[in-house]
Amino acid sequence: MADISLTTTDGRVFTFAEGEIKRVTSNIDANLENMPMPNLGPTASYSFDYEGVTKTITVTGILFSTGTSRVAGFSIDSIIEQKQWLESLVSGTQRILTFTSNYETLSVRSELDAVAPYQASFAQTKVKIMSLNFDEIEALTEELAFSMQLVVCNV
Repeated sequence: MADISLTTTDGRVFTFAEGEIKRVTSNIDANLENMPMPNLGPTASYSFDYEGVTKTITVTGILFSTGTSRVAGFSIDSIIEQKQWLESLVSGTQRILTFTSNYETLSVRSELDAVAPYQASFAQTKVKIMSLNFDEIEALTEELAFSMQLVVCNV
């Protein structure tokens, strides 16, 4: 499916193997505060953009061994090595990651500096891991299902 990679601030790139990623879902939430007006229809309501925008990316798939390390210069191939490497990213002192996939290379930065025809400018998709889930299924010993929820951020 998608070519997915996570790049750490020190340049280590974890690349998922072909076939490991089953779905990448992005959700953009404007966090609007809507205030309907009594006795009036929806076009009379007020909508305020106080809080800014939140974007989350959910990656789901399976980890399996291919005989090739996921991170250049290191031996990270087995399922347990991949799981531990991903878990080490959520260490309590989490640093920002650069997320890259087929369609998630850039995210909206701001309305400033927008270049036509776009209404906003774009920057690399920087993320932190909000949650990381592994689903060990007894009959499937050659793979480990996982999901990862990322939040797009700057710091």
